[in-house]
Amino acid sequence: MRKIILLVALILPLILVAQVELPALNPAVSDSLTLVREQEVQSEYGFRDNDSLKYAAEKLDIDDLRAWKVALGLEPGNEVLDNMMLSKLEITPYRAVLAKQTVEYGFNELNTVSQIAAVLNIPNKKLRSLLGNDDPLDNSWDHQSIQALNIRPAQVREVQEGFNEDIVYFGLSVTMVGMLVVFSALLFTSIIISQLVHLSREKKRDKTITLDSDKAVKKAPKDLSRNVIVAAVTALHLHEMELEEKRKMVLTFRRTPANQWRASAILSMPNRELNSPRRNK
Repeated sequence: MRKIILLVALILPLILVAQVELPALNPAVSDSLTLVREQEVQSEYGFRDNDSLKYAAEKLDIDDLRAWKVALGLEPGNEVLDNMMLSKLEITPYRAVLAKQTVEYGFNELNTVSQIAAVLNIPNKKLRSLLGNDDPLDNSWDHQSIQALNIRPAQVREVQEGFNEDIVYFGLSVTMVGMLVVFSALLFTSIIISQLVHLSREKKRDKTITLDSDKAVKKAPKDLSRNVIVAAVTALHLHEMELEEKRKMVLTFRRTPANQWRASAILSMPNRELNSPRRNK
């Protein structure tokens, strides 16, 4: 019991330290990257968070100010916001650049490859290959931002333009491959179905019983029992006897037609015979 208590007492501080220190790592890394990017934006575009919103728009060469305000989460028709400092609007220079990218490209550098593929209507595998990932089974890029991959939004736009130029070729190739697969599957299925008849078909057995002139069994199937053969021969014999009886009855009732008047030497028309021209002469 004492050993269990000592082990719990030793492990419990380690668990508490891990729970306290581990979550603090990601914010530190994120803050450092954000600070570095803020400094790059300030040096590249030349404005700070104490400058006005209108001044930042001029430095960023914003053409559509209303759309840029919407991307920043501000009211687009409120002109009072134009003269307010970015710090009062809780907008950092880096966030202003991200909003500019969203207005210009439809995405920003913090979006993942899968999100950009959905926005541009490009398959994930195709976008990965166009961006430089030649392994179609590698899905690690789908959940990484293009900033982490060191890819600029302008590069993605160039890739999109090239894809749009060849989209007819890609569509035709996908259609032809799909049709070929479908028709090949149908042909293969029809061949298999047609051959199933031969698999389930039973072999025909010769069940003919041959008799010689003396009504003896000359040939019979080997799998038939002797009783079956005797019954078949008996039925055949009875059938022949029945046919013979019917033939005799037909011959009995069928007589040769005869004229009863002539047979009895009595003419059927005596007046005609008496008045015939030959007798008058």
